[in-house]
Amino acid sequence: MASTTGSRRISVSWPEIGANVAPHLVIVTGIAGALADALSMGSSGYLAAKSEAEVAARQIAIERDELRLMPDLEEKELALILEVKGLSPEIARVSAEAMMRDPTRALATKVQEELGIQAASVTPLADGLVTGTATAVGAVIPLLPFLIVSAGPAIWLSLTVSMLAHFGVGAARSIFTGRSMWASGRDMFLVGFGVAAAGYVIGALVMKQ
Repeated sequence: MASTTGSRRISVSWPEIGANVAPHLVIVTGIAGALADALSMGSSGYLAAKSEAEVAARQIAIERDELRLMPDLEEKELALILEVKGLSPEIARVSAEAMMRDPTRALATKVQEELGIQAASVTPLADGLVTGTATAVGAVIPLLPFLIVSAGPAIWLSLTVSMLAHFGVGAARSIFTGRSMWASGRDMFLVGFGVAAAGYVIGALVMKQ
């Protein structure tokens, strides 16, 4: 099974099961796939976070240069920002003048209010490690039954565990989406089951060739 849980991936070799491959090969290919997925997702998470940080650093550098080269214009922009936040024009102008006497404060205000850039909560490396680890954990879940019971029961136990994991992750998403736990869990369950079924059918068709 190669199924998704949001941005995370839960993998088990349902195509191999559909093709009647020996259980030990399911375990070997499943572990190899889990490691490959973890490395791929981890490196992707790291590069994405690193690129985002580099773009933000470039924008901040440009804003810093503008404050240095065009102080009058930047002061007017600061005053407008403060007016939008509810200050009267006069108070906004005086506050902008005070900010311009402290370049660090002025830059911080412009970066947050004009560019909308917030300080990153984690480093790119930490982001990559978390993403890779979460992917690996999700990928190992469907393989656990094959390490505990015989091949026949393991297939159905793996399917059951995987679908319960999908439903659980979907239900957890309701905390952020505001949807009901049942609806969110059901949607994730159906997506996971559909991908699992497709993988099984593909494996069976390959075996017929």
